[in-house]
Amino acid sequence: MEKHSFFEASRHWSQAKLLSYILNAGAQFQGVDELESALNEYFLDFNRILQVDEDALREIKGIGPKKAKQIMAVLALHQAWSTPKPLKEVIRKSADAYQHFKGLRFPAHEEFHVLYLNRAHAPLARHQLFKGGLTGTVTDVRLILKRALHWNATAIIVAHNHPSGSLQPSENDKRMTRKLSTASDTLDIKLLDHLIVASSGYFSFSDQGLL
Repeated sequence: MEKHSFFEASRHWSQAKLLSYILNAGAQFQGVDELESALNEYFLDFNRILQVDEDALREIKGIGPKKAKQIMAVLALHQAWSTPKPLKEVIRKSADAYQHFKGLRFPAHEEFHVLYLNRAHAPLARHQLFKGGLTGTVTDVRLILKRALHWNATAIIVAHNHPSGSLQPSENDKRMTRKLSTASDTLDIKLLDHLIVASSGYFSFSDQGLL
């Protein structure tokens, strides 16, 4: 409850007071009001703080070298958050997905990875979920979908490698893919593809009409 009440109260603070609180590390409000007053006196328009340098900040009463650097760090963080981010890459075809899994060409053991995607089919996260011996990995559909719900993913692409070098799916690969596709559909999560990766390239279930 205390966290929520503080958040609600701080939403109504001035920019100067918020910055003063950060600089004083929330130490029982010690010095917060004094620093807020000094900042407001120096910056008649507080937005001007975005245009000053470290030396100018040190002219303000109560701000030494350490606090000036803290302010510059806060401003850099503000700029990073405010700068529009480029759209993430979108997975449009199996070759795009393969770029995320081509590292599976090298292990001498089987691994099973999952790429979680948003509604636009842009990657949210990738996880190695299983690792096995040369006889095959054990896949747990429940764990795959649990992670999908955690990431609020609406689509997934799975991949595993064949250290033997064969790109042909086994009957177990086909059976697992059907099982995962059916289970995903019940949660409105789309299994877009299943890639088998080997040293010679990859096999796509989607490209071959198996999904």
